[in-house]
Amino acid sequence: MTRFATPRHRYHRSVERSRRAAVAVFDLGEVLAEAGGLYERLAAALGVDRASLERAYWHTRDAYDRGAPARQYWARVAEESGVDADDAVLDELDWIDGATWSAIRADAARLLSDVHDTGTPVAILSNAPATLALAARGRSWATWVDHWFFSAELGVAKPDAEIYAIAGERLAVSPAEILFVDDRPANVDAARAAGWNAHLWTSDAGTREALVGAGIL
Repeated sequence: MTRFATPRHRYHRSVERSRRAAVAVFDLGEVLAEAGGLYERLAAALGVDRASLERAYWHTRDAYDRGAPARQYWARVAEESGVDADDAVLDELDWIDGATWSAIRADAARLLSDVHDTGTPVAILSNAPATLALAARGRSWATWVDHWFFSAELGVAKPDAEIYAIAGERLAVSPAEILFVDDRPANVDAARAAGWNAHLWTSDAGTREALVGAGIL
């Protein structure tokens, strides 16, 4: 996930030069799914303003994505937003978060479906908490996914080299046969350092072009 842009040309050219990929690996948040009013809904549930909620949301998110308990994370978010929330409210926040980030866009769903229909294995590699991992596997689009790699379940997150090593070993293909799509330059750079082909997400159309260039579509 990211909230900043990066020039496109540096990342696009390397995909054009890559050989045919055997596996397509996608990030989830901000690649397949968008926040879509998430902060407003969370702020309303806590009774605070959006700006305060968003600052608190990201302050300790990395620990949550790496496996910290849900209530511990949401209690910290509530506290930093100036609210002493009970467990029912914390659970509601967690449900809103998982439901939002697991709902992918229609164009993203078509991408997954199209890749799946070619017979190419599809994987998700996401910095995400356990609640989101569970929610994603329960979505209708999960039928197009063959492998799941969530940071909370692995105890390591992008852009740490270890998460790419774990995913690459389980995918059982050579690094050069993996096409990875992510919206964060640091994650793309780390994938490249692991020998993967990587595309910086800027749009669904650009990702489709990268999949065509990699010989998948």
